[in-house]
Amino acid sequence: MATPMTATQIKAALTKWGVRFKEYKDWATHNRGTRGDGWGPVHGFVWHHTGSDSADQRELLYAGTSALPGPLSQFGIAQDGTVWLIGWGRCNHAGLGDDDVLQAVINEDYGDYPPTDNESNTDGNARFYGVEIWYSGSHGMTPAQYEAALRVSAAICDFHGWTSKSIIAHGEWQPGKWDPGYAPGKMMDMRAVRSDISRKIAGGNVTTPVPGKDVEAAKPAAYHDVAETDAIPAPRNHPDYAENKFWTLESYVRFIAEAVIRIEGKL
Repeated sequence: MATPMTATQIKAALTKWGVRFKEYKDWATHNRGTRGDGWGPVHGFVWHHTGSDSADQRELLYAGTSALPGPLSQFGIAQDGTVWLIGWGRCNHAGLGDDDVLQAVINEDYGDYPPTDNESNTDGNARFYGVEIWYSGSHGMTPAQYEAALRVSAAICDFHGWTSKSIIAHGEWQPGKWDPGYAPGKMMDMRAVRSDISRKIAGGNVTTPVPGKDVEAAKPAAYHDVAETDAIPAPRNHPDYAENKFWTLESYVRFIAEAVIRIEGKL
C-alpha cells in the first residue's frame, strides 16, 4: 500500500533508472479525477498492450475514445523504447478485476503467479499504475520496449519498496484479458517477466530475449510446437538450462529422441 508518486517524483525515479522518457501535453494534471474509487492508495503496476502496431499512439492514450475516455494509462511505450508520460492520477487502464489478485499483490505472497482472475469486483484504476505498450499483442514487443518496461517497473518498485510481485499483467487482473501478449490470444509468461524485473531491481543486466509462452519445467514442448522457430526455449529441468536457455530445433529433436530411447530401456 502506498501513496501515489507525484508527477515530480515519477520523473526523478525514471531519471534515476535511466529511462528515456518524454512528456505529452499536460500529462502531469491529466487524469480521471475522483471517479470510481479515485486514485490511491496504489499497490502495483499493470502491463498492457494497446492492440495496435501504430507508430504514434500518444493521442489515443491521451484522449481515449467515446466509449472509454482518456487518459488510458500513465505511461505509453513506443516501439523504439521511448516512454511517453500520458497522464498522472486515475487513468482508464485496469478496469474491474479480481479482489483475490489485489490482495495477493498487496501481500506479495503468491508463488509464480497470482490467483486466477475469475471475478470483476474491484476498481483497478484506483489501485494500480499502468503502462500501455504500443504493439498488437499478436507478436512480441520489441526488445527496446521490453527493456523500457523493465526499467519503469524497477523505478516504481524501487520508490515504493516493492518487489517484482507488485507487477502483474492485465491478463492476470481482469477476466477475459490476455495482455501483454506474444501471439494471438496468448499472454506473455509473467513469471519470466517478474524474474527479469527482480534482476533489474537488484542492479543486474537482463540479456534474455523477451519472454513468450511459459515452458513447463518437467516436460519438453512437443515437436509440432517448436518446429517453426529457430530459438526454442530449452526445457527448464535440463541440467544445462542456466547456461543455455535456448536450443536449435536439431537439439530439441535429439533431446526428445534420447528421452524416448531411455523410456524404452535402450540407453
